[in-house]
Amino acid sequence: MPGTRTPIEPTPSPAEWPMSPPLAGSPLWRRAVLFPDVYAWFVLFSVLDLVLTWVILHLEGAELNAVADWVIRRYDLVGVTIYKFALVLLVVLVCEIVGRRRPQTGLRLARWAVVLSTFPVVVAVVHLIGALVAPPE
Repeated sequence: MPGTRTPIEPTPSPAEWPMSPPLAGSPLWRRAVLFPDVYAWFVLFSVLDLVLTWVILHLEGAELNAVADWVIRRYDLVGVTIYKFALVLLVVLVCEIVGRRRPQTGLRLARWAVVLSTFPVVVAVVHLIGALVAPPE
């Protein structure tokens, strides 16, 4: 009948998936990621952490994470970038593996990864603001 539309079904949330997420029949390496929006936020805050850390280091600040500090001292910016994104990849892989077995738990892990990745960014911004408003010595 002209003028009628077929309703578009919304994409089911992870809680509504049976036990197999979208693209379950395709090979593992071709499946879509489960939580792309959450991962985008996680990557954003990870990049901000890396950039703000580098700015603080160039303003005579210090890296508080002992492992990251060792990587920076040994391998400079390239090394810490590889280190940071290896950690991002590890977190995403863990969330994907868990999420394919238990979607709600995987989503909860991914969200916690975002929450935790905001702390270094907030701390860095607070330090930078403090450095900008502090009187010169």
